[in-house]
Amino acid sequence: MKKIVGLFFAVTLSFSLFSQTTISGNITDANTGEALIGATVIFGKGQGTATDFDGNYSFKIHEGERSLKVSYVGYKEISKTITVGKTPQTLNFKLKTVLLNEVQVVADIARDRETPVAFSTIPMKKISEELASQDIPMVLNSTPGVYATQSGGGDGDARITIRGFNQRNVAVMIDGIPVNDMENGWVYWSNWFGLDAVTSNIQVQRGLGSSKIAIPSVGGTMNILTKGTGNKAGGTLKQSVGSYGKLRTSLGYNSGRLESGWGYTLAGSYKRGNGFVDETWSEGYFYYAKIQKEIGNHILSLSAMGAPQKHGQRSYKSDIATYDTTIARSLGDTSDFSGRIVNKGIRFNKHWGHLDRWTLDNNGDTIHNRETLNTKQNYYHKPQFSLRDFWTVNDKFYVSNILYASIGHGGGTSISGSSYDANGQYNLQDTYDGNAGGPFSVDPTYSDTEHKSGNYLKSSINNHFWYGGLSTLNYQATDKISLSGGLDLRYYKGQHYREIYDLLGGDYAIVTDDKTQKSSVKREGDIISYHNDGIVKWSGIFSQAEYSNGMLSAFFNISGSNSAYKRLDYFRKKDLVLADTTIREALGTDLNFGEYISDTVTVDGVDYTVNSKEAKTASTDWKWIRGYTVKTGLNVNLDEYNNVFFNTGYISKAPRFANVFDYDNSMFKGIKNEIVKAVEGGYSYRSSLFSANVNTYYTVWENKPSKGITYKDKDENLIKGNINGMNALHKGFEMDVSYKISRKLSVEGLLSLGDWTWTSADTVRLYDENNNAILDENNNPVDTAFDAKGVHVGDAAQTQYGLSVRYEPTYNSYIKLRGTYFADYYSDFDPLSLHGENGGRESWVIPSYQLVDLHVGFTTKNYADKTVHIKFSILNLFNEIYISDAQNNDPYNASTSDFDAK
Repeated sequence: MKKIVGLFFAVTLSFSLFSQTTISGNITDANTGEALIGATVIFGKGQGTATDFDGNYSFKIHEGERSLKVSYVGYKEISKTITVGKTPQTLNFKLKTVLLNEVQVVADIARDRETPVAFSTIPMKKISEELASQDIPMVLNSTPGVYATQSGGGDGDARITIRGFNQRNVAVMIDGIPVNDMENGWVYWSNWFGLDAVTSNIQVQRGLGSSKIAIPSVGGTMNILTKGTGNKAGGTLKQSVGSYGKLRTSLGYNSGRLESGWGYTLAGSYKRGNGFVDETWSEGYFYYAKIQKEIGNHILSLSAMGAPQKHGQRSYKSDIATYDTTIARSLGDTSDFSGRIVNKGIRFNKHWGHLDRWTLDNNGDTIHNRETLNTKQNYYHKPQFSLRDFWTVNDKFYVSNILYASIGHGGGTSISGSSYDANGQYNLQDTYDGNAGGPFSVDPTYSDTEHKSGNYLKSSINNHFWYGGLSTLNYQATDKISLSGGLDLRYYKGQHYREIYDLLGGDYAIVTDDKTQKSSVKREGDIISYHNDGIVKWSGIFSQAEYSNGMLSAFFNISGSNSAYKRLDYFRKKDLVLADTTIREALGTDLNFGEYISDTVTVDGVDYTVNSKEAKTASTDWKWIRGYTVKTGLNVNLDEYNNVFFNTGYISKAPRFANVFDYDNSMFKGIKNEIVKAVEGGYSYRSSLFSANVNTYYTVWENKPSKGITYKDKDENLIKGNINGMNALHKGFEMDVSYKISRKLSVEGLLSLGDWTWTSADTVRLYDENNNAILDENNNPVDTAFDAKGVHVGDAAQTQYGLSVRYEPTYNSYIKLRGTYFADYYSDFDPLSLHGENGGRESWVIPSYQLVDLHVGFTTKNYADKTVHIKFSILNLFNEIYISDAQNNDPYNASTSDFDAK
């Protein structure tokens, strides 16, 4: 017994005499948050270590006062004296570049304790741990004020709102280049699959933000920064396997800076999967290439990226009973379910069906060709190219020039009618049988042998050609004052038309929408329904002054823009353009007893027809609309831990294209700029173990455009409405905290409380699915009034709580549990229902819900000294059944028109 005890003390004494303490941490770029791979930490003569692929380092050192030196090529060295005790320490370092880099000049990255805006930076490490198989916006649900959902569940169909503003009003940029659609402001995330493979971090600036250029950052700015070539070469190979057949393979290689000044980055990815929702399969590719060359004081780079993809969709919402009658009853649905499609489960998707494309051989025998076909399928490819020149004129003056282009091709399919089978799937077989051999499929008016399709798959095409240039100058006037300014030029042409995608057994279809056509017989690939171009020109100028003395920092920004819109409609009669006059929509064709007769217009004795050279595509005049932004902010560092900030701004923003020109080429009356007035204030605390951010905001939006309405009438006709402008008030409180309890255990929390309401009434003009105005008995366009005063803004949760716990059992492993709670989601409302006694009535509030995700990871090195990361995620750990998106009255169910759960 004594011998054992003695040995115990001897071992203990020996341990205490030679004990060492672990020092670990992370080294990142102070501006971008990007991990610095290969940064060195010197902690003694001849003693040091380097950061790994994630920018992490770790070493052991004896107790006492020690000096550390942290360095990385192109960055300012940091020296720090620390006192080492028995307790392990975590020391994170943010290195600043010796000279300004392009990201600082162009991308408008907010800096901690300096930029007076509310922002959150999601580093590459967090994206890698939490994104799993989701779309990029989903990882932002851990950010205050952000609500992101997968919408109908289709791969790439995610959407995001910030402070109640949808992504039309959130400026999304990639390395400082704007990507919001120039016509409608939307961002289609399926076009950006794979981007996470080359992302260094994502910064979300809430509110007006600190961007210099005039962008739609009403709700906020989401800037995705890609990895630079860096100083160290390296490559990655990643294989992901997920539920429902989800597979993804990714490759990447970074050359680092080569001796000749060259460098390049390559990445690629492939995915496929079946989808959680029925028949929401997906297949897509991603490619990325960037080549960089240093020439004197210039850094030139050429990059290209794209993500061709196709996927099945669930585009329309359905009533709750369709999925589960028990849930519907529990939420107060008292309607009669008899004769309806019910209890199909939450994976139910009506946009597909079974089909046998049978044919008859020469002997009259049937040849079967069975398949499952989506009636809602999206396919698109939107490559983006950029050429950049970053010129360091001297240590105070920098010039950045960017030329970029984006060319998009693709569309989405749909089918008309309401032919559904007993299982709720579209009855494609009945459609096919009727087209291929039905009693009325052969119409001798058009052909004695070919079959006419009464219904068929159509594809709505949205091609675009976008070219832009962004030039930014930055002058460091003194150590405390910097001045910047530049030009932002863009040209955009959107091509919009519908084409026959699949005749489903027939040979042709009859379509009469084109008022210049010579035949109504249309075949697969022919354009039908509508065909128009939207052209947008944009010129912007911006300037910004910044002051920083370490304790106080401030900025003042003013920018102006001039937007020009023009619409061309190829399906309307052509304009007759003569030297001294223009006769609008004068020349086309008219159907007369089964034949198309060309219009003839006689001017000064000369006859003109649709084939005359003076006949031009029906087009509008250019509409120029100016806008401007003024904003300013102040940050004060009270001490090394505490700081406060304040910002305010005023935006006069040109309305979107769809709120300027109507579908008939007429211009809307009373066009007004959208006016945004915002004020924001906040407080932050920083220490090595604990940090907290608290802020509040107040935003008034006048003439706010709505996405309009869409519904089906009692005859299953699609009806659409355009809302020109409304007023809204968005105010709220946000908070996020993080606490490193120990070297192994850390927690994060967030809170967001919003109060977003409409403050006005408006009118809506109605159209059919081919964009023709609905007319009353006197052939006047139908306008309907509504009153939304006091109604809460829908389509996003106004209350959000979140908590995350991360535990590291060993230095190379982690377990993370993240929970997010959403409440006060008011359904997106149908404005037409808010009239009369229902004026100002609140939308239905969906049940609050909580999602919990589990993430586990382990890192090791193999025989070749290569790092291997093994990660595992379970999304929605407790299998919560919830409603993420809701419409107050189902727009595709004409049988209900009330304010109850359905």
